[in-house]
Amino acid sequence: MSNKTKPATDLAAVIKSLKGYLLEKGHRFERGPIYEGQSKTPASVAETAKGYEARGYAKYMQVGDPPVYAMLGRGHEEVHIFQPQDPTVRAWLEDDRVALNDPTVRAHLLQSAGLSESDLPAAPRPQIFRITEVNDVFIITSADAPPERR
Repeated sequence: MSNKTKPATDLAAVIKSLKGYLLEKGHRFERGPIYEGQSKTPASVAETAKGYEARGYAKYMQVGDPPVYAMLGRGHEEVHIFQPQDPTVRAWLEDDRVALNDPTVRAHLLQSAGLSESDLPAAPRPQIFRITEVNDVFIITSADAPPERR
């Protein structure tokens, strides 16, 4: 009889943890540019993560089969690569008219992760998360928020 267990990295738990981290009080979101690659094949989380690894980033985690999320880092830099599975989130990310820090967006992200505002701590070091789209893959990079933007 074989003892099959769930993978140690459960996708729902990872997404909940990630949303909790990104939504800590004090963090802000900004839109980065949208890029179209030269490749004829659609980009994927795995391909994009390999590109970052080739530039010296270490892969901390990759979730899904095929991967829908990866986290990489180099020094104090972190990169989150993902393809949104929630059609509402995808629509917001693709619509430049939607303010990413809007309370409606925040409420949906919290609710979809099973979190509430009271679950979230204040960010010890507020970050600005810049979201860039490259061939249907979204990349979040971070920078420390200057005091006037906290």
